[in-house]
Amino acid sequence: MNPPIRAILFDADGVILHPYRFRAWLEREHAITPAMTAPFFNGVFSRQCLVGQAGLADALAPWLPQWGWRGTVAEFIAAWLAVENAPDERMLAAVQALRGAGFTVCLATSQEANRAAYMRKAMGFETLFDRLYFSCELGCQKPEPQFFQRIQADLGLPAGQLLFWDDIPGWAAAARALGWQAEVFTGYESFEQTMTRYLG
Repeated sequence: MNPPIRAILFDADGVILHPYRFRAWLEREHAITPAMTAPFFNGVFSRQCLVGQAGLADALAPWLPQWGWRGTVAEFIAAWLAVENAPDERMLAAVQALRGAGFTVCLATSQEANRAAYMRKAMGFETLFDRLYFSCELGCQKPEPQFFQRIQADLGLPAGQLLFWDDIPGWAAAARALGWQAEVFTGYESFEQTMTRYLG
């Protein structure tokens, strides 16, 4: 029998937020396709920006002319943050209900520094969640073991009392490998059904 859950941690994009809207917006509004941006997102962005080793503005600067972006770097980042501000209101309500029931509720997500700050203040996540764990501040990201280990150490809880939700199966599996309980998020309805089982 699983131990009682004391903390519930959520990924951001694809769980708390409707994901990947910016890439579709870039293609629709500016003819900047995912194929054009993939080398950036799969390269310096994921390897350095997400772990706090490079600033987003500096990393973007050489790419924007290649993509045909006509504005400034700051305008690109501002559009990115605004377009991706797309929370699933049902999930936000669920977070508040779980907090009200006495659980420690956290965000555990791979983000670069600009978006981490935006989530904290502009999106109000610093008041919605008990704790916010961003890869750019931890210096590591999912599925690296250190990402989960540093969060667990900060929470001071046994691994089995942590429940993690992520939309990427491999990331949930990485948490399970360290003794966490973890579920793959596929939609609100299945989340609600699964949480009912956890809460008994």
